[in-house]
Amino acid sequence: MRKRFLGIFLSTGLMLAQAGFLQAAEQDSMKVTLLGTGTPILNVNRFGMSTLVEAGKHKLLFDTGRGASIRLHQLQVPLRDIDAVFITHLHSDHITGLPDLYASAPLPTDDGRSTRALALIGPKGIDNVARGIELMFTENNHIRLTGKETNPDATRIADRTLPDEGGVVYDKDGVKVTAFLIDHGHVKPAYGYRIDYAGRSVVLSGDTTYAPNLVTQAKGVDLLVHCISVGSRQLEKAHPAYVNHFYEYLANPEKVSQILSETRPRDTVFSHISLYSKGDIGRASEEEITSRVRSGYDGPFVIGQDLMSFTLTAQGVVREPYDARTRQQEPVK
Repeated sequence: MRKRFLGIFLSTGLMLAQAGFLQAAEQDSMKVTLLGTGTPILNVNRFGMSTLVEAGKHKLLFDTGRGASIRLHQLQVPLRDIDAVFITHLHSDHITGLPDLYASAPLPTDDGRSTRALALIGPKGIDNVARGIELMFTENNHIRLTGKETNPDATRIADRTLPDEGGVVYDKDGVKVTAFLIDHGHVKPAYGYRIDYAGRSVVLSGDTTYAPNLVTQAKGVDLLVHCISVGSRQLEKAHPAYVNHFYEYLANPEKVSQILSETRPRDTVFSHISLYSKGDIGRASEEEITSRVRSGYDGPFVIGQDLMSFTLTAQGVVREPYDARTRQQEPVK
């Protein structure tokens, strides 16, 4: 009998230890999910640019393009759980989802019930964005407050302007976010972000062509989320001026290949995927994109899709199983 109890005790202790180990491992990991991989061009499969980074207990949103709140809903991540929103630059496709996030987070729904101001961090001019959204929803907020469907704190946006040269802009519970200047042509300032936590690191390039700051920040990171701009070889030959205009401020496959060769991240995923066409010349295929990047880079990379996820652990980067059908599905509860 004593042996039986001892066995039960040891077995229970082992299960508790394993559970504790798994919980600790989960707390020490980072997860990156592409909410939107698109551009200003309307696309039912590629929503506006937005990336969710989960580090420990922190949930950070980087850019809030069209449909970001819908994608969070599909992930079953309540809007109230977003600790801060970071904006790379003020092009429309990076901020059009902000009004929806602001207005929906306080609602008395499963996704909402936020009781705090939306923390918003971005480049010069982000205060205008914040005040504009607050003004836009003045009457809505009055109605919601009267009906006890929101609270005064949740009607505010606590905005903060990034330092001109970037730097550490978020540092809590071991989660550190560093902003750095990139090269988005005439769009100035524009920033990328590096997130560090528990020995893991991810860099979000923002919209950029080759930028020395990006190369410095991304060397050897676990995961690099990088933009890519592609006109097919046929289009480049037929309309060089048209395509080169975009390549002046967004990296084409050859430039991306150069950046990856110089940084050598453990894994790379492309987002903000700009595909150009003109007249009867269609967009480049994924096969062409892959072959052009692969011609100058032998490391791992994948063309991103909305709702793709990557988990960063001590053992490496795990690409989570992906099914494109989830982009059109209501989450299962």
